[in-house]
Amino acid sequence: MASVAPTILAADPADYAKRIDNVKPFATRLHIDVADGVFVDQKSVGLSQVYDIDGVPFDLHLMMVHPEGQFEAICDLKPQLVIVHFEAPFDHSAFFKQLREVDIKIGLAIKVETTIDEVKDMLPDIHHLVVFTGKLGHNGGEFRADCLEKIGQAREINPALEIAVDGGVNQETARLAIEAGADLLDVGSFIHDADDPEIAYIAIQAIADGTS
Repeated sequence: MASVAPTILAADPADYAKRIDNVKPFATRLHIDVADGVFVDQKSVGLSQVYDIDGVPFDLHLMMVHPEGQFEAICDLKPQLVIVHFEAPFDHSAFFKQLREVDIKIGLAIKVETTIDEVKDMLPDIHHLVVFTGKLGHNGGEFRADCLEKIGQAREINPALEIAVDGGVNQETARLAIEAGADLLDVGSFIHDADDPEIAYIAIQAIADGTS
């Protein structure tokens, strides 16, 4: 059975609060995006403005050139998982070592153009892989179904890996992702733009559960 994590990507604190309020009644896991405006052309709220929902575990996705420079702020937030990008030009090994020392799980995200062959040496040492299927930092955009083949390729290298799909997930594309073997669906605009976010979440979770 797969899970659904509503995503929070907000440009300012008011938008952040609105998105948290949207999902607070039903979320059992959150995916919080923080963008530096350099790694992607969109800048979000900063780490000092991030907060979670009491009792709800969250994954912290850092769309940053140098996330290692924010290590203390990251630890203060107490995420269950920190996701960084393979494409970001920093020392991944050193950062992963820091995360292990404070018992934070390690996640790696790959853009649509990045292949599993490029990251294969890193996969045995991480807990979580995000396969992007849309435009990074822009609430998904067009869904790239061809990226779903990376799920099976990654699992051959590390069968224990939790694999998420992020970018353009809706009822139609969620089915494709689940059929391809995704463990987690990171869902943003489909939930936040819905007239009733909870009904939208339930619809996606039913697909993840295999009951719809």
